[in-house]
Amino acid sequence: MTYFDYNSTTPLNRAAKDALFDAVHGQWANPSSPYKVSARARLALEKARENLAARLHGKGTGIVFTSGATEANNSVIRYLAEILPREKGLAISAIEHPSVMEPAHHFFKGRLELLPVSQEGVLDLNHFRAVMATGRLGAVSVMAANNETGIIQPWHRVAGLCREGGVAYHCDASQWFGKSLDYRFENCDFLVGCSHKFGGPKGVGFLVLSENWYGFRALFGGPQEGGRRGGTENIPGILSMVSALGWADRHREGILAQKDHRDVFEERLLKGIPGMKCVGKSVPRLPNTSFIVLPNYENLRWVTKLDVRGFQVSTGSACATGKTGRSPTLRAMNFARGASRRTIRVSSGPQTDRESWADLAEAFLEIWQSLKPDGSCDGLTEVISV
Repeated sequence: MTYFDYNSTTPLNRAAKDALFDAVHGQWANPSSPYKVSARARLALEKARENLAARLHGKGTGIVFTSGATEANNSVIRYLAEILPREKGLAISAIEHPSVMEPAHHFFKGRLELLPVSQEGVLDLNHFRAVMATGRLGAVSVMAANNETGIIQPWHRVAGLCREGGVAYHCDASQWFGKSLDYRFENCDFLVGCSHKFGGPKGVGFLVLSENWYGFRALFGGPQEGGRRGGTENIPGILSMVSALGWADRHREGILAQKDHRDVFEERLLKGIPGMKCVGKSVPRLPNTSFIVLPNYENLRWVTKLDVRGFQVSTGSACATGKTGRSPTLRAMNFARGASRRTIRVSSGPQTDRESWADLAEAFLEIWQSLKPDGSCDGLTEVISV
């Protein structure tokens, strides 16, 4: 098996496995209880918080551990809807993850602004500046990098403009951590990360708050997480997550090397499959991600045939699987409706080697030849606008 769906979820890396095993056996106590074994669990929790804060160049007092990015994103959007004045709205990019898009539509009915992206999938900063100039916004949500295309968004500039304008900025950086060198989100008011995107366990994540928003509350109940999220903390998951991020950061050269492997893979496919498109090839992308539009045949056929050959890829976002119609990302980038059924996302991990990428390219080409009815591509390709 050669796994190429790391943007969906990742296997536990070595440090995450070790930390999880140790914590399950040694840090099982409730950190809020009054006895010694609980005090040790509480100390381990706070050390993990300090470790994460140091990696993010921030303060541990602003970190809230969550069950993942979906909880964190939903909580932030709901909280903003409750505390912002009714005349102030929320602007989000048109390519946000469903865990931002859906609560935004639900909680900000009548005061939600969708920010367009270019045909290459990058936020239109000129349009954003024009919307900011109206004075209607109370908050903005723009992701760091898109989960389907891997295209990096101008989050640094968005964060700076929001800070200058006194507007709250929320950034879903689920795909960012473990794949980039830059963790300086100092102008971000709400920052979200997700463990299983960088080699940690599922069911755990984090939300980082700026000092301006320490009054935030995600879940009402007990006094856990500084009163910001009631409920007993998932100590093994948290310790494993923080260890996973440390391992990913120490092995960044592996993920950064994926860019060269990916680029060779894309050039091979572009030469061998006439009419194929690589989305975002001319703009900055995550080094591990390739989002392609095939000239013919539905993507599920490709996925199934690749799976038989031992390669796991996806058609796009796992969180959009089973939903009807195009994903918001494809719609925002003006994909033709038919083209959206021919997209494949390939995403690798830090230990994916050049040979695996080359083998995947050969599998694509073999399948392309097997699907063609007569060995020629006449009449099979289409002009696709991306």
